[in-house]
Amino acid sequence: MTEIIDRWVTPGPQPNGLQATPTGLWLIDQCDNHLYKLDYADGSVIERLQTDTDRPSGVTEGDGNVWVASTYSSRLHKLDADGATLAHYDTPGKGVVGFGNRDASDVTGAHGMEWVDDDNMWIAVPPARKLYLIDPSTTEVRRSIPTPGDRPHGIFLDGDDLWCADTQMAKVHRLDPGTGEVRQEIDVPEPEVHGMTLHDGDIWFCCAETRRVCAIALHA
Repeated sequence: MTEIIDRWVTPGPQPNGLQATPTGLWLIDQCDNHLYKLDYADGSVIERLQTDTDRPSGVTEGDGNVWVASTYSSRLHKLDADGATLAHYDTPGKGVVGFGNRDASDVTGAHGMEWVDDDNMWIAVPPARKLYLIDPSTTEVRRSIPTPGDRPHGIFLDGDDLWCADTQMAKVHRLDPGTGEVRQEIDVPEPEVHGMTLHDGDIWFCCAETRRVCAIALHA
């Protein structure tokens, strides 16, 4: 059975995206649209920034900027140090009919995001059921891989592996980033896995319903 380690509860009402950095844990909240930088030890607020995103679900940091996936406007926002939008781009796969009972008028955008380098960034797009590798300067799609389930959410890279959480399946998958082949599967029966990142060799994730931030040991 997977050992879930509770860390703390988030200050915002609905945490939905995480990104580990050397100076703190970025968290984007889908209800108040605020971007928080939190202390790993106790979840205390280091920074709190208002964004103009719409119910965002993903966050990453790269090239001196923070990127946020504005889920309900299907846009990717590049933010400055104050949380203001410098530029925004359409989410790859926009226009794909969503999962479940959603129709084309109710399609949402990206969730998890992971900066690779100046030329590459991964994003998870649940309606398309794909992970896209894009050029962050243009958002041109370099390639895509299928996801194991219908609700891909948080993602992170660890060496040659791309990890992806699936909220509906209650699992975290280690994938081949070239093909999408599943290399490993971890059951996370509760709480729900939404945002996800890697910090000090552990998987950190947040649950939008309970506001819990939890960890799973990745490398024993």
